[in-house]
Amino acid sequence: MSALLIIDVQNDFCERGSLEVSNANEIISLLNALKESDKFSHVFLSQDWHPENHISFQVNNPGSELFKEKLIEETGILQMMWPVHCVQNTPGAEFHPGLNIKDTDIIIRKGQNPQYDSYSAFGCVQDRTTLLDELWAKGIEKVYITGLAFDYCVGYTAIDAANYGFEVHVISEATRAVAPETAEKARKIFQEKNITISRLSEFLDN
Repeated sequence: MSALLIIDVQNDFCERGSLEVSNANEIISLLNALKESDKFSHVFLSQDWHPENHISFQVNNPGSELFKEKLIEETGILQMMWPVHCVQNTPGAEFHPGLNIKDTDIIIRKGQNPQYDSYSAFGCVQDRTTLLDELWAKGIEKVYITGLAFDYCVGYTAIDAANYGFEVHVISEATRAVAPETAEKARKIFQEKNITISRLSEFLDN
């Protein structure tokens, strides 16, 4: 059985969001088309869901700089400093209004612990989400990953899925990257992990 994973298609990562990914809005119609296809037994939507005091927000770390890493003394983790984004129960954390949500979609919220950040929809060691248990419980063997952003949350989710033993595909046309340099790094890791880059036409051409 296979699952479609749609990663973090939220207002703050889309056009005019606080952490906008360039051309993110272009993938909305593609995601809706994938959701309507009959190729996936389940659809999962991940959602960044941060408290206001989250460690990744630059404003919560005096003396830090946006888009620069800072060593967090309490945890010993080197943390990237981001603008405030996807705060729980705010418009920025909501899914893009153009994304069709169904009652059967399974929503996975991540990044809820203020002390730990997680790009992966599986969470981090200190703050796991329910995604792995959900996939196992539903007998999923293959995952097809889309959403935002290719070189961060999509990429880390794909790598974790491969490490957990799933057959992993990233549908690259239904993702967008933050930067060419980090996208290229992600592609190299995908090759090492036997993660397949799949084409949209495999799912939409009937």
